[in-house]
Amino acid sequence: MYAILTDDRDLARAGIGDRCYYFTKYVDGRRQEPLEGAVSSVACWGDTATVRDEPKRAAVDADGTRAAPDVEGHHWGTVCPTDPDYRQGLLERLGGIEGDVRLTTLGFPGPGFCRCERCERQFEASEFGEREAWRADVLTTFVAAVATRVGGDLTATLYPDPYPGNLRARTGIEPEALATHVDGFLVPLCDPGYGTSYWAESLARGFARRLAEFEVSLSIQLSGAEIDPERLAGVTRRVEPHADEIVYGTHPEDAETVREAIERLREGKAASA
Repeated sequence: MYAILTDDRDLARAGIGDRCYYFTKYVDGRRQEPLEGAVSSVACWGDTATVRDEPKRAAVDADGTRAAPDVEGHHWGTVCPTDPDYRQGLLERLGGIEGDVRLTTLGFPGPGFCRCERCERQFEASEFGEREAWRADVLTTFVAAVATRVGGDLTATLYPDPYPGNLRARTGIEPEALATHVDGFLVPLCDPGYGTSYWAESLARGFARRLAEFEVSLSIQLSGAEIDPERLAGVTRRVEPHADEIVYGTHPEDAETVREAIERLREGKAASA
């Protein structure tokens, strides 16, 4: 199955691929209304506007460094995942979406986060002796709460590192724990142009093997930018055997490239059938 991911309403309705992922909340804090029939892509803790306007809500490390876009290694602002008011507001917005939902920026913004006073208190009061285990529980509990509110299928985005233990240490996300609450996972493997593609195939294979025992789908996101249709189709052929769905990040200027790549892939399958 082929899909596109876009923030353009007209492009979302252009009929490219089998379905569309549509941004309804961005990492910069902007929001737009869900689009009927599309998968709503919602940034969870990624919210640069909130971090800019209310810095105390940002996740912080042990040195007091906030997760903000002007800090090295951070491309957007990240709200602390234990912020109760923000969490409740996010749950209410997600509960108002009737269709399928994809969660992005789901984890903590790095291995050193969060060490705010609230997180320190909650960790100390928890049953966990290991901070990584506590962080994983915070996020799993959140996803479980989302799953009870979303009317359609729920997809969680994973940082592209399938090696066991790495996601838990880096972001607090534990796919094995989330698998009981979500319908699928999406892994972005984006690189404009794809000068090489072996790494995309390797990562896709790694995630397919790691998730094989669970009843969840695996979607791989590719970039439709700065590439010709045959090259994009070629990259797709490398990763497609390991995924249930390929999602192309698509801007209006990339639309015809993505459309033609999908047509070539379908023609190739029809010819070999």
